[in-house]
Amino acid sequence: MEEGPALYSLHRFSGRPDDRSPFAADWKAIVTASALKDTLLRFVDTLQRLGSVPPQALGLRRAVLLFGPPGCGKTSLARGLPYAWQREDPRRAAGFMHVNTHALFSGLRGGGQKLVLRLFREISEQASTGIPLFVLIDEVETLGSNRGGISLETNPLDAMYQVTAFLESLDMSVRDSPNVIFVFTTNIPKAIDRAVRERVDFSLEVPPPAAAEREKIMLSALGGLSVAYDVGPVQAAAKKQVREWRRLTQSSEGMSGRALRHVFVLAATLALGSKDITIEHVADALAMVTATETGLDRAGGMYLENFQGR
Repeated sequence: MEEGPALYSLHRFSGRPDDRSPFAADWKAIVTASALKDTLLRFVDTLQRLGSVPPQALGLRRAVLLFGPPGCGKTSLARGLPYAWQREDPRRAAGFMHVNTHALFSGLRGGGQKLVLRLFREISEQASTGIPLFVLIDEVETLGSNRGGISLETNPLDAMYQVTAFLESLDMSVRDSPNVIFVFTTNIPKAIDRAVRERVDFSLEVPPPAAAEREKIMLSALGGLSVAYDVGPVQAAAKKQVREWRRLTQSSEGMSGRALRHVFVLAATLALGSKDITIEHVADALAMVTATETGLDRAGGMYLENFQGR
């Protein structure tokens, strides 16, 4: 293996599934429509069934794109997918590579292109075992940038060559390593080159959680806090669906799962010195978070001098 930056991390799944692993935790922590997880698992099974089908017949690329707002679970779903798939049948084995996309850039002319080619050589090497190899490329727009938006003034040829190397390597992987399954994620789908978007078999939106899902996330966060606080009164309010609890779930509309869990970190901060978390602590934390987001929107995401004076 060539020396240089670590281009990926590698994990193997085989034998009895480790339900306490970080990969298991990632999969279980994401509360989303069950159809989304089911579709991902069915896609992997479908690829196994289509193993003998010529890729040209279906334009098969063995790749799926997860897109949506930050904090809604795209990366966690991708990390947990090989665990969940292998857990369905412990006789299976799988590998998982998490690509470090930020290590694929170089200040040297042609350096990024060479790193992409090196990455795919190593993917091919790891895939030579023959077992399914899941490859996660987070923020895929960093490798497959829309070439129409690349500046002609900032080393454009290197950027173009890197995208081209990425596209050609994906095509080669389909031909030479049919056991590789790519999962791409992005928060900015419009920043992805059309040629990359057309090289995924399909795309799935990972949206902010719906009301029922937000309630499950809130209960999960409360369960976590129960190690350090008495959260019984809030859990009782949730079970009885009292008006204050319903108001909390309604006012959290549009929040990502990650942002919603962070509300409970703030609630615990507000409750420091108390032995319990009350529904008022959660309500105050949610109000503070909502006010902060409103302020950021008003500032256009930038804390400028004219905004400071308001």
